[in-house]
Amino acid sequence: MTKNTIQPKKSWLLNTSNKGKLYEFQQYFAEYGMTINSTEIDLKEISADPLTVVVHKASQIGEEILVEDTSLDIEGAEVGINVRWLLDHLSTFVGRKASQRVLLAYLKAGLVYVYEAKVDGVIVLPRGTGGFGFDPIFLPNGSEQTLAQAKPFAVNARAKVVEAFVKSPPSYVTPAINQWN
Repeated sequence: MTKNTIQPKKSWLLNTSNKGKLYEFQQYFAEYGMTINSTEIDLKEISADPLTVVVHKASQIGEEILVEDTSLDIEGAEVGINVRWLLDHLSTFVGRKASQRVLLAYLKAGLVYVYEAKVDGVIVLPRGTGGFGFDPIFLPNGSEQTLAQAKPFAVNARAKVVEAFVKSPPSYVTPAINQWN
């Protein structure tokens, strides 16, 4: 694979107030000899497609601070980041194909660099007590356990996005979104 087009740093900041996400990212970055610390800047989340959301977040936070956006795409539904709504209507979606998509981005010199990873699976009734968000109801293809039961590297989009960040060029490079109406 080709190397990241930006000179890799050994230490990054990730903007998140979710300690579970921070812990996961710290583990995955450590696999590559890198460290992650966090900031907890409250960013306005716009109502848009996941790519626009993460580009907007990265544009608002300052240079070289990582932002992340995780969404769940379900066959025949528009759930995105509305996990609470999904959990309230779960019986409607059990058995449907789904994809966990994670976007990781940062701003540098007016451009936002975005890395993407996706894991396909199916929606199931809740299983497991670990994780957060939709982890108990997402069963990755090739796994017998939901993400709340186990998060092996091979079936976790967060692990895969870190691998893409370290080893591959960005999925998207786009101008910053400085204003949103």
